Amino acid sequence: DLGCGSGVLAIAAAKLGYGPVEAVDSDRLAVDATNLNARDNAVVLDVVRRANLREEAPPVAEVVAANLMRPLLLRVAELIDHRPRALILSGLLDHEANEVAAAFAPLAEARRLSDRGWTALLLR
Repeated sequence: DLGCGSGVLAIAAAKLGYGPVEAVDSDRLAVDATNLNARDNAVVLDVVRRANLREEAPPVAEVVAANLMRPLLLRVAELIDHRPRALILSGLLDHEANEVAAAFAPLAEARRLSDRGWTALLLR
C-alpha cells in the first residue's frame, strides 16, 4: 500500500488474505494511524514504515495499491525496479489516467473505473 494514509487498503488486503502486506507513507502521522487502525481491526501488517517515494523505489511486491496524486505516481514509475503482476492506481483525475498508465509500461490497462471526475486503474 503506497501512500497508506490511514491504512485502509493495507488492512483490507490483509483481511482478504493477501500477504505479506507492507504499508508505506512519507508522513509519520500516517504510519502511526495505519498501525493504530490495524490494531483496532485485529490485523497484523507485516511492515508499516516511512518511505520517501520521491527518492526511493517502492517495495517489491506482486500486487501494489497506490492512492497517490499524478506527480508522485509518475515519479514512482521512474523509480520502480520491479513491475508487479497487478498495479492498482487511484487518486487520478480522469484526464491524468492515460499519461499515468503509459508511464508504467509494459504493464497494460486491464480495467478503468471513473466516477465524478476521478479514475482508478488496474494495470497488468
